[in-house]
Amino acid sequence: MGQQASGAPWQLVGFVLGAVGWIGASIAMGLIQWRVWHVNPAEIDSGVAWVGIWRACFYGNRLASPPLRRMFCQAMGSGETFVPREIAAAQVLMVAAVLTGAVGKAAAASGLKGVYVGGGQVRLALGAGGCFHLLASICTAIPAGWNLSSVAGNRTIAFPPHFHLPQSPWAQEAGAAIYVALFSSGLLLLAALLLFSYRNPPLLPSGKVHPSSLDLSDGTSLISGASIALGSSLRADSFSQYSWSSCGVDNQAFRSEDY
Repeated sequence: MGQQASGAPWQLVGFVLGAVGWIGASIAMGLIQWRVWHVNPAEIDSGVAWVGIWRACFYGNRLASPPLRRMFCQAMGSGETFVPREIAAAQVLMVAAVLTGAVGKAAAASGLKGVYVGGGQVRLALGAGGCFHLLASICTAIPAGWNLSSVAGNRTIAFPPHFHLPQSPWAQEAGAAIYVALFSSGLLLLAALLLFSYRNPPLLPSGKVHPSSLDLSDGTSLISGASIALGSSLRADSFSQYSWSSCGVDNQAFRSEDY
């Protein structure tokens, strides 16, 4: 049986919010729309390129038979020298965010199981879940904020020639992945706070309390108790007299001196 009859509703809400934030961070990690580059159409037919944390992509028909359009993508490894620091850090931190978020979900699920089913260190499990959710929130917020700063500064990337991308756009803007990552980071933070807010319920006595058959809290009870005691005494005396008479102690025949 659970530790608390009303359960842990806020912690359950935190678990759901954390799950949404964790899924959002996983989606943001795989999206290519971290930075949207607007380039000269002479360089890229579509005039738009997407720079993610794992690859850079663009639509074009220059390398395909007209009127077909293909998406060309090139992978960006963390060991590549041209990869900027904010993207290399995002590759590591987003993976860490997904892994710590998964551990946090497991710890929070264990704590909620202890609340509603019973068993285990509930507060310890929920506290651990909150810590991992907080860590996942930080790991998601740092790359999102860092790349947002790079977009605001219109920073360049020295792509190698086989990427078929210019080294600098004439303008760039934040893509959907940055906003998804920021939103997911906020949900993970809120989930951590809700998980931290759990408090153990007060301990209740295990034994059952039975009402006393004789309540002496008022005068009526005292009178009733005295009546019961008096009645019991009278019945005892009557029984004693009956018993002695039945045994012949008071029989007049035994007191007669005439034989």
